[in-house]
Amino acid sequence: MIKPVPDPPRTAHTHFATCNGTHPPLFSVCEGASMEDVLVHLTMSLSSAYETNYQVCESASKPMQSLAWATQHSLEICQALVESLLKTAERKQEEA
Repeated sequence: MIKPVPDPPRTAHTHFATCNGTHPPLFSVCEGASMEDVLVHLTMSLSSAYETNYQVCESASKPMQSLAWATQHSLEICQALVESLLKTAERKQEEA
């Protein structure tokens, strides 16, 4: 029997927080986590980074302010991409 809808992709086990390899990783992404759950957590993390960086943009002096605004625009792009992926995943779930 052929499945009409393939299983959604799952994550691979991935370590992070090694401080550029100076110590063993402190955290990891668990293998098999659903892509939608990962995207939700990514959205929350990006929102936190966006809000924190916005405060830096408002309070930094001129040379650093330009760098902070560049980071702000990059974070905004990342948020839009993740939100688009989440909307696509939700749409596919509704169709199934």
